[in-house]
Amino acid sequence: MDENKHPRVSVRLCRSDLERIEKIAGRLHVRESEIVRFALRLAFTKLAPLLDLNARGQELIPIFLECGPELTRHFDLDPRTLDAIINDGLETTEKRVDYEDLELIATLHMPVYHPRTRVGAPPKQEAAQLGYSGALQHYLYQKYIEPENRHAVLNYRTSSLRTPL
Repeated sequence: MDENKHPRVSVRLCRSDLERIEKIAGRLHVRESEIVRFALRLAFTKLAPLLDLNARGQELIPIFLECGPELTRHFDLDPRTLDAIINDGLETTEKRVDYEDLELIATLHMPVYHPRTRVGAPPKQEAAQLGYSGALQHYLYQKYIEPENRHAVLNYRTSSLRTPL
């Protein structure tokens, strides 16, 4: 193979995805292959922290909050699998993500009625402003990404909002 040529890759796509690629390429006046490469680069950018095999625990929370519903739905990630991905190999508990919070992340892709029956409704004020998944994302960001604001975080484990699983 010539050094200047890129290797060809075969990918199975459903008809609706192909139609979307064609429409977007037509609208942008570019080749369809450019749309596919752009989508891959975008996905790689969002998932870049997963490339760092040393990233564990709290360091991976932003990925699962930004892409969580899509990731957990597409790859059917349950709390046990999330625990293996996020907490595997962590020796210290300070960077570890609580299993209960992994359950919350796993529920972000479920229909709205399901997580509410398991976790309980978020506070009315937060629910009105953020929606259910937004309230969960806010809670997890405050707890793991911005720990200096932990005193402002609603503790789902001790509040009356959570029902036993």
